[in-house]
Amino acid sequence: MKTTSVAFDLFRYQILPRSRSFQPELFSNISSLEDLLAKKNNIFFAALLSVREFHTRKTVVRHKILFQDSTSILYRFAANRSLTRETENFTEEEIENWPSFFVYIWNAPDEQLIAVQERWNAFQQTEVVAKAIIDSVDLDLGRNNLRAHIEALFFENAFWDLVSQNVGKIKDIRFELITPNMANISGVLSDDLKQFAKSTNAAQTTLDIQADPDSAITIDVKDEKLKGLVTYSSEGGGNISVKIRGISRRIHTKKSKKHLDVDEVEFTGRDPKEIVDLLKGLLS
Repeated sequence: MKTTSVAFDLFRYQILPRSRSFQPELFSNISSLEDLLAKKNNIFFAALLSVREFHTRKTVVRHKILFQDSTSILYRFAANRSLTRETENFTEEEIENWPSFFVYIWNAPDEQLIAVQERWNAFQQTEVVAKAIIDSVDLDLGRNNLRAHIEALFFENAFWDLVSQNVGKIKDIRFELITPNMANISGVLSDDLKQFAKSTNAAQTTLDIQADPDSAITIDVKDEKLKGLVTYSSEGGGNISVKIRGISRRIHTKKSKKHLDVDEVEFTGRDPKEIVDLLKGLLS
C-alpha cells in the first residue's frame, strides 16, 4: 500500500538591526545594540501575534493560531480560491473554496525557521506565504530598528552537482549573503567576512565571481572558504546563482528547496501541540 506524506518547505529568517549606529534613547526599553539583539526574538514574536491579517498581492488569506508557546506558533492558513462550476440549468456559478494548510514558525534564537505546508491548490509557491509573514511584521520591527530577512533552505548538493555537470562552462557565480547573526550556521564563514559585513552596516553582502569572457571559473571542491559560503547559503543564509555558457538565464540554488516530509498517518488526527512536537523533532 502506497503511503502519502505531508510536505513542508523550509525557510530561515534572520533578524538584523536596520542601523548599527542607532540612538538607543529613541527606542523604548532598548539600552544598546547588544540589548536590542538580545531582545530581537521577543520583538519579532510580539509583532507576529499582533498581525490581524496576512496579505499577498493577489489572494485573500485567512489564518488562525492553533498553538503557541514561548518559541513556537502553529497556524492554519486558508487561501481564497473560488471555483466555477456548471449547473444543471446550463449556467455557471462561482462557489467559495478555501484550501487550507499548516504554517509552523520556530522562533528560538538558534533556529528561526518557517515551515510552510505544500498545498498547490492554495499557493503554487510556498515562498509567497513565507514572504507575506515577514512583510507583515516589517512595520513593527522597523519601530524597533529591526528588519527580518528570509531565504529558503536548499540542498547543498544542488550547487556541487551543478558545478560537476558543467566543468569548463561556468562563467559567473554570485553569492547573495544575509549578514550573519546566528552563530550556529555562520561558523562556516570566515571571521573577516563577518566582521566586514557588520563594520560596514551591511544587511546583505554580494560576492560576484566572474571569469574572463573567453574562459571559465575553476572550482576547487576542497577550498574551505568556498565550502563555507555554500554551506552557509544552503542553511538559509543566502542564495547562490550561477551563469553557465549556453544558458541565458541564471540558475538559482534556492530552486532546490529543502523540504520536510511527514507521514500522513503520523500527522493526521494529532492535536496542535503534538504536531509542533513532531515538527520540532524532525527539524532538529
